[in-house]
Amino acid sequence: MPFKDLLVHIDDSKDCKHRIGAALALAKRQDSRVRGVAIALKSTISNYIGIDLPSSLSATQKEIVKKAAETSIAEFEEAARQAGVEYTSEIIECGATKAPARLSFHARHTDLSFLGQPNPDEAGASFKESLLEGVLFASGRPVYIVPYIGRPDMKHRNAVIAWDGGKKSVRAVNDAIPLLQGRGQVTVLVINAKDRKSAHGDKPGQDIAAHLERHGIKTKVEHQTFKDAAIDTVILNYLTDAGADLLIMGAYGHSRLREKAFGGVTDTILHQMTVPVLMSE
Repeated sequence: MPFKDLLVHIDDSKDCKHRIGAALALAKRQDSRVRGVAIALKSTISNYIGIDLPSSLSATQKEIVKKAAETSIAEFEEAARQAGVEYTSEIIECGATKAPARLSFHARHTDLSFLGQPNPDEAGASFKESLLEGVLFASGRPVYIVPYIGRPDMKHRNAVIAWDGGKKSVRAVNDAIPLLQGRGQVTVLVINAKDRKSAHGDKPGQDIAAHLERHGIKTKVEHQTFKDAAIDTVILNYLTDAGADLLIMGAYGHSRLREKAFGGVTDTILHQMTVPVLMSE
């Protein structure tokens, strides 16, 4: 069953065009509608410095932020029209702390959300990471994360599934089925299978491969064993060696009481990814 309803987060960052391009390309292939959502942040600076700013200054700042959101949405709408894709758009006005929950609400009512990888060289990296955290862990829907450097231009579409036999991996694979159908190659990557015998069964990776075959997805299983290498490093290296253009994996997070929400492997992949990643929690 193809994706019929997509969401893409729109902003004025340089890499937003990559997000829009990815969402529209999938929408065109699967006859989907795309909902572009921009966030116009309300200023809360006066709350932090303990004084009331002049109303004229607040109004000017609000107008600048809203204008930037409107310009970004207009660019999305024009791109959608040129692609011949059905679309809707919306601007959310809220404070930074409420933005992840507001975006998650919209994501909850679509099949798949397109968000951007935080660019550490941009001022809004921490905010973009908070949006990712919110949508991943609160929407109940898969997230397609686009690298800020853009998607690789591959002649052959090659997806890799980081498979550990757990329920988060299962969820990610199931959510990704519409993306995997019709691909030239799909690899189930199993790392250090002996460490998770109870999750993998007698033939690590073969059971999920057989399941995907029932959906018409040609799949091969690849085993990697590295006792002295980190799992995230193995995954990233394999993506490069295999010439992959998509990674499918479960998203792992810490308790909200921890300073960083993302778990170790998830955090590394998010910050070092060079190909799009579909994650499910």
